[in-house]
Amino acid sequence: MGKLRKQPAYARVHEEEKYKFIKEQIRPQRKRYIIHLTRKVLETVVSAIIFGGVAGVVFWNVNNGLGGSQSVQDKGITSVEYPATAQGKQANTAVPADNSNIDMNAQQEGDDDLTVLEEQNRASKRLSAVGDRFAASLVSIVNKKNKLVYEERNSAGAVSGMLLKETARYYYILASGDLTGLEFIDVEFEDGEMVKASYVSSDSSTGLSVFCIEKKDVSEKRRSKIVIPEFGSTISIPTGSNIIIAGAPNGVMYSVMTGNIIKSGIEMPITDNMISLFATDILYTNSANGIVLNTKGRVIGFVTNSFEKATGSNNIGFIGISSILGIINSMVKGENIPYLGISGYDVDKNTAAAHNISEGIYLTSVYSGSPAYSGGIRVADVVTQIDGRDVLSLSVLHNILKDHNAGDSISITVSRKSGKKSNSKKLTVRLE
Repeated sequence: MGKLRKQPAYARVHEEEKYKFIKEQIRPQRKRYIIHLTRKVLETVVSAIIFGGVAGVVFWNVNNGLGGSQSVQDKGITSVEYPATAQGKQANTAVPADNSNIDMNAQQEGDDDLTVLEEQNRASKRLSAVGDRFAASLVSIVNKKNKLVYEERNSAGAVSGMLLKETARYYYILASGDLTGLEFIDVEFEDGEMVKASYVSSDSSTGLSVFCIEKKDVSEKRRSKIVIPEFGSTISIPTGSNIIIAGAPNGVMYSVMTGNIIKSGIEMPITDNMISLFATDILYTNSANGIVLNTKGRVIGFVTNSFEKATGSNNIGFIGISSILGIINSMVKGENIPYLGISGYDVDKNTAAAHNISEGIYLTSVYSGSPAYSGGIRVADVVTQIDGRDVLSLSVLHNILKDHNAGDSISITVSRKSGKKSNSKKLTVRLE
C-alpha cells in the first residue's frame, strides 16, 4: 500500500489564498442575502399588520351595521321551542334573543311613530269634545205616533235638528230632512224634555225643514242651557280641513264623528239655484244626518245623501252653509219663492270667450211643464237678463225670484245659438 502524497508548500499557500478569496467573495453575497431576507420578512409582517387592521375595521363596521350579534328574532325568524323528549329533556332549543344591540335608529323611528299617533289621538279627542259641547244646540225631531220620524221616513235612526234662531216668542229649529206635511211633531232635548213643534217650511232641493217651538213651553232650566250656534264660512274652505259632524252621523242621536274634507267647493245646480258641496272621508250609513262643524264649533254645513254622484256613495257629503244661507232665511220667514224650473251653470267672461257663448246662466235642464218651458226657454239657452237686469249667476237669479210672487210675469232674455251665430230672444214667463 503506497503512502499518501504530501502537497507541496506552494500548493498549500495557493489553496489557502484561493479559500481566502472564495470567503471574501461569499461573505458580501451572504450579507446581501440576509438583508434581502430580512427586508422580505419585515414587508410581510407590515403587510399582515395593515391587512389585519383594515379587515378588523371592516368587520367592526359590518357587525355594527347589522346590530351586532343578531338573534333569531332580530333576523325576522320566529323562535321555536321543540317538544320535550321521553326523558323530559328538550330535543333542541331556540337561540336566546340578544337584546343588547337594538338598532337605535329603528327604536327612534318607532318612538316618533308613537308620538304622531298620540298627537293624532289627542287631536281627535279635542275635536270630539267640540262636537259633544254642540249637544246644547241639538234636538231630535220626534213623531208622537211613531216616536222617531226617521223610522217613518228612512227606515231607521233619528232626525237631528239644531236651534237656529231665537225671537221674543219662539225658538226656530232647522232639521236635516224634508219633513213636509208631517203632523204631531215634537222636538226632544238631550235631557229627554219634549216640546210640541209647529211646522214652518221645507226645501226639497236641499232636504232641510224649519220648525218652531214656543219659548213658554220650554222649562226655565232647559232655556238656561240652550245655545244658539254661530255660522262659519265655506267660501274658501280648503281640502284637508278637519270637520266634526254632530247630530246623528251614524243614525244614533247625539253621536259625534270627525274626519277631513277630501274634495271642496263642488258646484251643483239645483232648481233655480246653485249650491256648494263637500266630500269627506267619513263613512256613510243609510241613516246618516247631522250638522257639520269646523274646529271652532261653528256650523259650516248639513249632511246630505242627495248628490252621491258628486260627493261619493261611500262617504258622507255635506252642503256648504255659505251657499244656502239665503234659502234658510227664506224658510224661517215662511217665504214661498216662485218657481221658474231651470238648472244650469254660471258662465263667466273667460268661459264665454272660450266657448263662443254669452255670459250668464247656461241651461242644462228645463223641466217639462215648468213656467220656463211653457214660456219657450230651452236647454242650451243662456239666460242673460231678467226684467232688463243682468243675470250672471244662479244666485242672482234666486235673489230676483225672491222679490216676486207666484203669478207674476217676468221678462227673460236668452241667448240662443243657431249654427255659429247667437241670437238674442226676449221671452215672457209667468211664475208659479
